[in-house]
Amino acid sequence: MRTFLKNSVVLTLFLGLLCAACQNETSREVQNMETFARLYGYARWFHPSDEAQEIDWDKFAVLGIQKVENVTSDQALRDTLYQLFSPIVQGLQIYETRNPEAFNSDVLLSPDKNAKPVAWQHSGVYLNNKSNIYQSARIHQKNFDKNTNAALVCKISKNPSDFQGKEVKLSGHFKTKNSNKESVKLFIQYFFQNDNQIQDAVIEAADWKEFGCSVKIPENVIAVAYGLWILDNCEVWADDFEFLVKKGGKWESIDKVNMGFESGEINGNQAEDWQVLNMKNCTFEVTDKDAYSGKYSLKLAFDFTGKIFDRMPQFGEIVNEPIGNNLTCVIPLVLQTNDLATYPKSETLSFIRLKSEMDSIHLSSEFNMQVNLASVVVAWNVLQHFFPYFDVIDTDWNKVLGETLKSTLENKQKEDYFITISQMFAKLDDGHGIVFDEHMFCLPIRTELIENKIVVTASNDSLLKRGDIIKKIDGKSAMAELEEKEKIISGSPQLRRHRALNIWGGKFNSGDTKLMIERDGKEQNVTVPNSSRGNMFFNPINDHKYLTETIVEIEPQIYYVNMTNSTEDDFNKKIDVLANAKAVIYDQRGGKELNFFHIIPHLIEKPVMSAWWNVPQTIYPDRKEVEFSKSNWDIQPKQPLFKSKTIIINVPSVVSSGETAMGIIDHYNLATTVGETTAGCNGNVNTIKLPYGYSAWFTGMKVLKHDGKQLYIKGFQPDYPVTKTLQAIKEGRDEYLEKALEIARGE
Repeated sequence: MRTFLKNSVVLTLFLGLLCAACQNETSREVQNMETFARLYGYARWFHPSDEAQEIDWDKFAVLGIQKVENVTSDQALRDTLYQLFSPIVQGLQIYETRNPEAFNSDVLLSPDKNAKPVAWQHSGVYLNNKSNIYQSARIHQKNFDKNTNAALVCKISKNPSDFQGKEVKLSGHFKTKNSNKESVKLFIQYFFQNDNQIQDAVIEAADWKEFGCSVKIPENVIAVAYGLWILDNCEVWADDFEFLVKKGGKWESIDKVNMGFESGEINGNQAEDWQVLNMKNCTFEVTDKDAYSGKYSLKLAFDFTGKIFDRMPQFGEIVNEPIGNNLTCVIPLVLQTNDLATYPKSETLSFIRLKSEMDSIHLSSEFNMQVNLASVVVAWNVLQHFFPYFDVIDTDWNKVLGETLKSTLENKQKEDYFITISQMFAKLDDGHGIVFDEHMFCLPIRTELIENKIVVTASNDSLLKRGDIIKKIDGKSAMAELEEKEKIISGSPQLRRHRALNIWGGKFNSGDTKLMIERDGKEQNVTVPNSSRGNMFFNPINDHKYLTETIVEIEPQIYYVNMTNSTEDDFNKKIDVLANAKAVIYDQRGGKELNFFHIIPHLIEKPVMSAWWNVPQTIYPDRKEVEFSKSNWDIQPKQPLFKSKTIIINVPSVVSSGETAMGIIDHYNLATTVGETTAGCNGNVNTIKLPYGYSAWFTGMKVLKHDGKQLYIKGFQPDYPVTKTLQAIKEGRDEYLEKALEIARGE
């Protein structure tokens, strides 16, 4: 017996030490990745070197995970990180936090005395999504898009019959300063119904010189433009334009109006008979200094800086932050450029080696632990630096990084990882915080939480009916299933619950689900299929009384508008009837085909304004010293003006643009609302494309209520809240509509 006890104690101690060693090893691995993650965010979005723009940052995130995951000491981690980041981060320092190192910005000074500062500006943040209002730019860098930034001085002929099918020529006298071979062009552009073509000629001359270009104009053109196209920083003078058409082998002038700018006038923002377009980076004047002929010439000065807004960090400003594992980093926020490259340049061989290592990394949507971990690093950093609502949520985002990395290491298949990354976004309480795209197979029912019970309120399966109470699902409690679903859904408490109920019982694979239900006081077991793909946004299974209707008179002079089915055309056909009705009930419970931006103009006598859209302007990491650009828009009144009482049924699925409309309705007292609180989430989404292949949304701007109070999470509360009852469900009554009718009748 003694021997057995002795051996058992030894075995227990050994297993305990082994477990502790495994935990420490896992903890070290997670800590290493956290440290890498923080350095990654600072380098990717705030260090402005040219080298940092030449790499694939998704692959770099995977490479970083590979490099640091098995490092066993702080010193080795420091060396690994320095070797990894120094080819792309000029002036990088990583030191032991307890032994600070001084930073000397002189090492970043360019030998070119005309060098200009380069730094990042972020309006929101640009994440390679073409259709997006958010921008990121490096100041004084060649992020120049000629389609959006080039300036034009031109004339436009919308009646080109004089030169259709004929050769035309544009010429003039020009001189330039500080131009390159692509800075200024003379152009003739002709337009078809759905296309256009352009002929141009480069202008580059230190002294006055004649330049020209010619082209044959097709028969079917609808307009022709001709003039100057300024594409890069320079100064240009222009004088004595001629626009000629060849007729019978001879050139004839077809435009003699102010071609030498001798009117000497600028009316408004135009030189007489000339149009200036897209001049945000260009100034122009009709000047009497140094004309080619006559008294006047046109002078243009183009200065493209790439600035999104005025504020920028100053040369010498740095990130100086602890990044974990007893290490602190220094990363310059500003470098200098001579228009050819940022200074200083990386050591060539180390940069080539880095790019070669990244070339060996292949990204795919197959389950891959290192790619999954890299996706956490990318997503966490975007939100750490650019998510605008951390001030109103109770989330320790630094702690979330370690928790999510640790959870990712425990994942065994892609569905596990989808849950992990979704849980990370759920901690933002952001109704737009959604990870796409793993499909769920849902039960053929609608469930709602009524009197603290999971209740079937509609069913497409004969084994289940309205009013059934679900007690268990596959052996676990129905409430536990609801809690599990809520953990992977981001949003306010009301929206989180609403969406969790939409996918209650959903699984990643189709199959059968065993339910224990209570019906008429008796328990019974049923098996139902998870056969149809569903989503958290809307559950189409419903048995509302007017489910298939569009606009219907439900009582004399009281109309019901099903916003899910009704179109603008349906509304317009009934507009006079609705305008003169006693009351109109607008039901938003199933989503919206018809939206309130079409209705509001008929509810107002004067223009009304939307809430303000506050887009973060970021130049420092970790959301420090963020400022906001503000914009909004108005809605103008339209006839007929509705005399009818407006009543709206709201639920938590009223989100985003729906809350833009509700904000206007609430502030200007345009309607009475019944039902539930709206989502509490508004503002344009931004999309993160993760290395793993998932895409994830988040809200990229801050929106408040009209009075400046918080909208996020809180939403708009109804004037008349409705709480559903089991009794009404069993009796087939719609308590939301009952309350709306009560108000419509004036009871």
